[in-house]
Amino acid sequence: MSAGSDFGFLSPDGATDEAVWRSPLERALAHAPAGIEDVSRTGVLDVRGQVEDLDDGLEVVHLTPHRALVFCAWERTAETRQRLRQRFLTVDVSAGYAGLRVHGAEIVRRLTDLDLERLPAVGSAAHVRAVVLRDGAAAFRLFFPQEYGHYVAEVVVDAAEGVSAG
Repeated sequence: MSAGSDFGFLSPDGATDEAVWRSPLERALAHAPAGIEDVSRTGVLDVRGQVEDLDDGLEVVHLTPHRALVFCAWERTAETRQRLRQRFLTVDVSAGYAGLRVHGAEIVRRLTDLDLERLPAVGSAAHVRAVVLRDGAAAFRLFFPQEYGHYVAEVVVDAAEGVSAG
């Protein structure tokens, strides 16, 4: 499938060699407690087409029968995008998302009403639309629009401090 239009400004592999990646969460997480980790440097691909059977060993979050988000290692984003473009309309939207790994279900329960046993899912986390994924028994990743990064990170830090104080 052809690539169609591309949002090159959201694709970090299109940046010049002089460009330096900065996390949108950097300032908000400067004094974060243990158990909160910045995972914004993750590849995020918006994939469209007949994605019901999309797997290919990738981490896929199905949004609709015709749209999915694929998460991959930052270093493999360009390669994964090229491979998926052979079958789907695929756009790298990595720079449009910020991400956090949060250790502790109690913290995540303070952030979202999503059923943590039915992840991955898309819903509200800290009143912002987010993709929530489970990483093992007690760790979760949240991906949300990067423009809300500082706010969401502050809410997560507050929730974590509330859990540790309680």
